[in-house]
Amino acid sequence: NQKMKKIILFKILVLCLLISCRTHEAVVQKPENEMPAWVGSRPVTPDYYIGVGMAKKTGQSDNYISIARNNALNDLVSEISIQVSGNSMLYQFDNRSELKEEFKTYTNTSIKENLEGYELAASWGNDYEYWVFYKLSKKTYAAIKAKKLDDIKKRALAYYENAVEYEENTDYSNAIIFYLKAFDVIKKNLADDLSIFSPTKGSINLGSEIYNSVQSILKNINLKPEPEKLFVSLSTPINQQIVVNAICRKSGIPTPVSNLPLRFSFAKSKSSLNELIITNQKGEAILSTAKVTSKGKLQQIKAVLDVETMMGDIEKDNFSRQLFAFESNLPDCRIMVEVEGKKAFMIMEEWDFDSLSKRKTIGNGFKKELAEKMFSFTDNKEKADVTVRISSRTSKGAYLEKNDLYLVYVDCEISITDNKTEAEIFSNGFTNLKGMQIRDYENALKDAQQKALQKISSEIIPEMNNIEF
Repeated sequence: NQKMKKIILFKILVLCLLISCRTHEAVVQKPENEMPAWVGSRPVTPDYYIGVGMAKKTGQSDNYISIARNNALNDLVSEISIQVSGNSMLYQFDNRSELKEEFKTYTNTSIKENLEGYELAASWGNDYEYWVFYKLSKKTYAAIKAKKLDDIKKRALAYYENAVEYEENTDYSNAIIFYLKAFDVIKKNLADDLSIFSPTKGSINLGSEIYNSVQSILKNINLKPEPEKLFVSLSTPINQQIVVNAICRKSGIPTPVSNLPLRFSFAKSKSSLNELIITNQKGEAILSTAKVTSKGKLQQIKAVLDVETMMGDIEKDNFSRQLFAFESNLPDCRIMVEVEGKKAFMIMEEWDFDSLSKRKTIGNGFKKELAEKMFSFTDNKEKADVTVRISSRTSKGAYLEKNDLYLVYVDCEISITDNKTEAEIFSNGFTNLKGMQIRDYENALKDAQQKALQKISSEIIPEMNNIEF
């Protein structure tokens, strides 16, 4: 009947509408792996530090997840700015930019290694990339940091009080060691307010107090060698003990410093020496054996406080090294060593243009440098160990009229003969070394001679140091 047809028609219309709506929903529904907004645009949340990191899935690497997480942590740490407290000891080093940069790098690494309280907010990936989103509540970070800082100051204060006691008892070596232990506890927090109450000193800033205490002791330690000068033969063991006395005058009374590690070495020399000696109860460090193997006639043995040894098992990072092992801050001394070189007989043949030179500028300059660095010269060939021969000749080149320049060329040959075996043990030289000057050939000659001596000094004499006599 008519009524039934209307009901059936109505139901068909409703069914069509429902199908239409579901179809529409299917069309507008988001894809399951659609890129989230935080990947395309960095989130900004005032109450959180944010870290977003990505790693490519390409290549052979299958650790893209850990790489993305590490990148996200680095990004998170970069948001945590280091605020330097108004009374931080770092303000003492405004003129040492390299130290401040080292501290910044060291602190960023430390923040990452000790970061707590962050959480994984989200992650996402496709066939090519993997993304990680970390966040850290600023309130949580501040609370954790405050608690840690309080614990750090208390631990450092205990070491500091031990150091003060050692210093008052003039045990300066142990005082330095315990000051360094106290510094090791606080060094990651030097930008923070390290104020604390000390039972012995009252209200102090731990950073400044520890650093200044160490520097005060170092400044008052004096190293005095006995003897101050030695006379030795090349490649012969030094048969005389070198005693370095360590004295500290901080208390006003000269006090021997025992248990102080001193590092002995040759300064600016190829002679081999790297000896660590601890001062005895009299404050003496005794060097018993050393040998000069480098051919320099004047050398130095250097003794310097070895701070890294005093650090013991303390982490030896670059920041701590630059702060305490800064060379100009460390007590040191030098022992002059005059080396008796091989005896040499010299033969010089020098031509200035077409005539024998009377001045022998090149030959005499060469001999002078050898006398300072290598040989003791004699006029008696029979008493000499070696014969050194230098032959040089200068010749006129062109005159460049346009520039009013005169050119002069130098040829030079140098040889050394072992007088005992009559064998040539060294030979070197150069040709067509050019000198030039205005006005005349005499000026050009002087320029050529000067350049010849420079070349001999910088290239030939260093090679002569490698001769095995």
